[in-house]
Amino acid sequence: MKKDKTKPKGASKEAASGGVKGQVVKLKTRKPKPSLVSRLPSVKEYWVKTKQFVIEAAQELKKVTWPSRKEALGATGVVLFLVVVISLFLGLVDFGLSRLVRTLIH
Repeated sequence: MKKDKTKPKGASKEAASGGVKGQVVKLKTRKPKPSLVSRLPSVKEYWVKTKQFVIEAAQELKKVTWPSRKEALGATGVVLFLVVVISLFLGLVDFGLSRLVRTLIH
């Protein structure tokens, strides 16, 4: 079955003659944007939120299990030792690769 693609009578005549029949469109009035100052929270709200943050941070710090002095010094020593070992390794690799590139270029 073929669909009938017919235009309503008079549609082409109106468009050709310049007589435009259209729908009435109602434009909505634009709401004014609130200013930046009115969108910002008040100083009191900032103070309340800051106070709440400090209270919660103090509560969380009370829950922390802090290392002893001996544990802290041991962990620091391990970190410093690994930093020295890795920096020496990377320094040697860099030195070797730079020598290799220098010999290939010359």
